[in-house]
Amino acid sequence: MSQSPPTSPPSQPPAHPDSTGLTVPAATPGDWFTRTRELALTLTGWPSVTGTPGEQQFPLRLRNLLRSWPAFQSEPERVWTAPAGTSANLYALVRGQQPDTVILSGHFDTVGTGAYGPHAPHAFTPHALLDALLRHLDRPDLSGPERQARQDLLSGEFLPGRGLLDMKAGLAAGLAVLERYAALTPADRPVNLLLIASPDEEQRSRGARQAAADLPALTRQRGLRVRLGINLDATNDAGDGRDGQAVYLGTTGKVPVTALILGRATHASYPFDGTSAALIAAELVSRIETNPDLTDTAHAEHSPPPACLELRDGRAGYDVTTPAHVWCAFNVLTYRRSAAEVTAQILHEARGAARTALTRQAQNAARWDGTSRAAPEAAVLCFAELRTQAERQVGEARVQALLSAPDRTDDPLAESRERTLALAQAAGLSGPAVIVGLGAVHYPATHVDADLGRKVTDTLKTFTEQTGVPVRVRHHFQGISDMSFLGHRPSEADRAATRDLTPTPGDQPDRADTLSFPTVNAGPWGRDYHQQFERIHQPYSFGTLPELVWRLALMPALVTPQEPGRPD
Repeated sequence: MSQSPPTSPPSQPPAHPDSTGLTVPAATPGDWFTRTRELALTLTGWPSVTGTPGEQQFPLRLRNLLRSWPAFQSEPERVWTAPAGTSANLYALVRGQQPDTVILSGHFDTVGTGAYGPHAPHAFTPHALLDALLRHLDRPDLSGPERQARQDLLSGEFLPGRGLLDMKAGLAAGLAVLERYAALTPADRPVNLLLIASPDEEQRSRGARQAAADLPALTRQRGLRVRLGINLDATNDAGDGRDGQAVYLGTTGKVPVTALILGRATHASYPFDGTSAALIAAELVSRIETNPDLTDTAHAEHSPPPACLELRDGRAGYDVTTPAHVWCAFNVLTYRRSAAEVTAQILHEARGAARTALTRQAQNAARWDGTSRAAPEAAVLCFAELRTQAERQVGEARVQALLSAPDRTDDPLAESRERTLALAQAAGLSGPAVIVGLGAVHYPATHVDADLGRKVTDTLKTFTEQTGVPVRVRHHFQGISDMSFLGHRPSEADRAATRDLTPTPGDQPDRADTLSFPTVNAGPWGRDYHQQFERIHQPYSFGTLPELVWRLALMPALVTPQEPGRPD
């Protein structure tokens, strides 16, 4: 028989009076637990898989929920939605005494439920899913991860559910903070709190990118001055929570590098009459995949090495002709490097890979028939150079028409592949050749400055001393994060380079006039997000996290003196 999750958290030392100086009661994790958990279960019960009608309906349901709160009943205009891709961003504003504003942000879309198999109908009802998973795990032949999942779920401290961890519990913590802050008297609210709930983080971050584009006009119209962003995304921790109980001062960048390798097709019975695109691709993958020399370093930490996301040729069916081209896509993570710097690294590796592969093919031919052959030279170029060549051949208008054609799928790599191949054909480029570009949205790495880092560290030290819950500072949030867009304003040089390297217009950099403000991440922790046993650690996520977000949002150092009067 399954053990139900606790309705209140395990006993923890009470918090001391709030360090912000506000005249509010001291908070303990128990003060937050029940309400945050209730909000998290409500949000999880609203299916919102990316690209589905549920994702489109979610912001409207959340808007209706917030407008039912006493704080917004008399001012429903403080809660509104704005279009973002096929869904919408949800905004909720609680006014303070000054223009200084703290943004609480998070995404509401989730991955699909296929991993649950026969338990998929329960994916959005955590208690029913808990019972179903425990019945599934009540057998002797469990794998290691299954044994840990069973132990966690039986403990009562963890609760499963699609999207509960990633990241509706984070949104719930933000909503609980917003609700409590709105209940204060206006005189006790020094800053504005603006909650932004966004769609489409799981695919192309259309929600956060649209919010970043909308914020300049929004803040001008409402007289807001953004001082800090707090992203509420989740952390995976397979251990005891020490890594998951953290505030991140920055986020890892993601550079989605692609390479289209052009060979010269030949009948498989005459392999040396052509040029092997597969051999060049194999050499390139072997040079890049998990290569520690291609990692980035900052704050005494090394980014994870690159991984190959896609490797395929362009044939639709079987034949005995060698592939004319092979497509590769790599996930390259960064802490400091720009997309242009990463692309230059991959171009260097591509030149070496092509040279090595073509030399090996020539040597193999000589060993086979004794005839000496010179290895051909490969053209290795970036996408911007390919575009220039194509414009010389067919004109700028024709190239623009090829690149701006409507997407046929929601797969950015597929769209990038087709556009790169079309441009190579327009340019008259023949193999051997390698074209390096960016196949999807570039997520820039971000990090707060040293002064704010010290203030956050001091806040966490006090928090741990007062609550008895250890929360550590970490530098780089490892997952893909909306922090890359909310508050980050890339330089014009970075925007230009990224735009020139990206075939798909929808994945190119957004407006140049986005706001610049520091953003940290403070979210729930759990295990196995996106998987069958996605589960959240309840005591921290529902009890500790909202108090932590409260204190970060109201750090006294954020508030600056302001002249009387402000636009509304």
